[in-house]
Amino acid sequence: MLGCVSLALTALAPVAQAAERPNILVILTDDLAYSDTSPFGGEMATPTLQSMADNGLRMGNFYTAPRCSNTRASLMTGLQSHVVGLPNLAGDGTQLPKNHAFVSEVLQDSGYHTYMSGKWHLGNTQNFGSIPGGHVRDPRVRGFDDYWGFTENHSQDNFQGNYRLLSDNIPERTYTTSSGGNQPGTFYQTDAITDYALDFFADSRQRNAAEGTNDPFFTYVAFGSPHFPLQARDEWVDPLVNRYGIGWDQLRMDRLDRMQELGVIDEETALTLRSDVANTNHGETLHQIRAWDTLPADRQADLARRMAIYAAMVERVDYNIGRMMSDLEVNGELDNTLIVFMSDHGANGEWHEYGFNVNESPRTGADLDSMGTTTSAADKDIFYGSGWANAGNTPFRNYKHYTHEGGIKSPTIIQWNDGLDPELVGDFSQQVSDVRDLYPTLLQIAGVETPSEWTDLSGATYKTTGGFGESLADYLTTGQALGERELGWEHEGNRAFRVGDWKLVSSNFGSTQPGGAGINEWELYNLAEDPTEVDNLASDPAFADTFDQMLAGYQRWAFQNNVSSVMPWSAADFNKDGVLDTADLAAFQEGWLESAALASNETFARGDVNLDGVTNVDDFVQVRRAFQLGGQQAVFAQYAKSFGVPEPGTLGMIVVASGVAMMSRRRASAQPS
Repeated sequence: MLGCVSLALTALAPVAQAAERPNILVILTDDLAYSDTSPFGGEMATPTLQSMADNGLRMGNFYTAPRCSNTRASLMTGLQSHVVGLPNLAGDGTQLPKNHAFVSEVLQDSGYHTYMSGKWHLGNTQNFGSIPGGHVRDPRVRGFDDYWGFTENHSQDNFQGNYRLLSDNIPERTYTTSSGGNQPGTFYQTDAITDYALDFFADSRQRNAAEGTNDPFFTYVAFGSPHFPLQARDEWVDPLVNRYGIGWDQLRMDRLDRMQELGVIDEETALTLRSDVANTNHGETLHQIRAWDTLPADRQADLARRMAIYAAMVERVDYNIGRMMSDLEVNGELDNTLIVFMSDHGANGEWHEYGFNVNESPRTGADLDSMGTTTSAADKDIFYGSGWANAGNTPFRNYKHYTHEGGIKSPTIIQWNDGLDPELVGDFSQQVSDVRDLYPTLLQIAGVETPSEWTDLSGATYKTTGGFGESLADYLTTGQALGERELGWEHEGNRAFRVGDWKLVSSNFGSTQPGGAGINEWELYNLAEDPTEVDNLASDPAFADTFDQMLAGYQRWAFQNNVSSVMPWSAADFNKDGVLDTADLAAFQEGWLESAALASNETFARGDVNLDGVTNVDDFVQVRRAFQLGGQQAVFAQYAKSFGVPEPGTLGMIVVASGVAMMSRRRASAQPS
């Protein structure tokens, strides 16, 4: 594999020396809800995840993108998905641009054995190169030594889908996909993903034994479960059906009680009203999820079975994580393996209470008893619907696709016996963090520097783009908390921006909730006091300044992350105080000609408007434009006039820039040595 050429390095201090670098295991589930598992208040039997929580750290404020391939792109690159060409989902033919390096590529280049098992969903890889005998969507092109899973579409049939092994040295396993009579054979997607993950663990050990090395591994296990189609074996589903006969309203109340007992949610937090069913793809207009006790008995039975299938899929994921943990422990590798467990977004509310749409007739009799447990075509498109998704995201609002808390919060657990600060073990952390933080975190923990330039398998060398994620490595190893975070989201017009405890959010559908916001109307919440986003402060005059500052911040974030091409006035608000003034010009002047290999919040703070890493004439032009947009052209004109330069000529801009540089040099030379 071709590697990187690093022109300049991040300022992060490596946590581990090469001789003691940990193994890294990242486990990603698909459509798993925040409150499903026992460590986060769920009733599902998830003893492995409970053990991880007891021996590790639950991250209560860990965010993702609101859709699956967008989260996967951010996980691999550390960047907002728009920056790497994914404003929406990746298709099979999608090709990411050459402006980044995958974490797998960087770790592979540093000596890690790298493997992936499961769902790809990051498009075509051919523009980055190809491998003899490879595939048009080949994770090996992006830094994985070996791969097994599915690279087509967002999901596959769990009993007999389209899967492939891409490897020169891992033997292919043999399964049966049918035992006759529409009954599944030995193959089940979640089990097979784990089978190959175990093969990859063994391969890493064999390579080290053969080569006399002790190189660590990076293994990315991307489960397809519990994403639709909902499918699980009869013997897993049947015992769970009675559990969900209570319905989603009672389930939400029960989960909230447990969450409060566990400290996942504050005891004063009340359950939100049932969420809305957005008027999208389901055959009914916008409405609130129906109360469970208003549904007829046959509909309740149908829906209880759907939820039981979903729960069986989650419990099977837990069982298979247990297989991986046991394998690592038996082979003496568990303690020095950093394990990250997470979901790719909130629960899947697509699209109706009854399942995918209002026209789904409830199953009865034998059809009900066999739902989701056969290889029949009738079982290949089962959704559990927005009512159960709302329960899954207890006590938050909305779900996948949307940027309220229910759509972007992940039940994340981190275990690292040898590295985690002992004071964090067993804790429930309120540290605000994000999937974009994992890239710098994993590299720092591995003692690897972030490349500013990369050479891919095609032989092309290109510059990489800096991101706004922050490493959690120091927090995990010493308990040192990160400062106030600034995070943004956008997907399908659903937007959000969080700074500290404040959050601005909007949805692409109007709400039926009392006082609910309209389509694309901004809402403002103080999450410290209102974690479930019910007390909208957007129109409260007392918070008008906060609203304006948050809106300016979102517009700046959207411009910086390719969400919007429209330059806002806040593009030059370098101190992020919500106004343009002489303090911003002073920051620009202080940062003149300062440069770094990768753009970041730090380079922006010193005047790097276009985020190319250096503050120069290009930024000067954009600063001038931003001050014009903000109605502060007089302030900027006075700034330029202090150098004796007429406005608005381009030549004048360059002269001003030269004057700034000269002043900076004079100031530097005047400093005592």
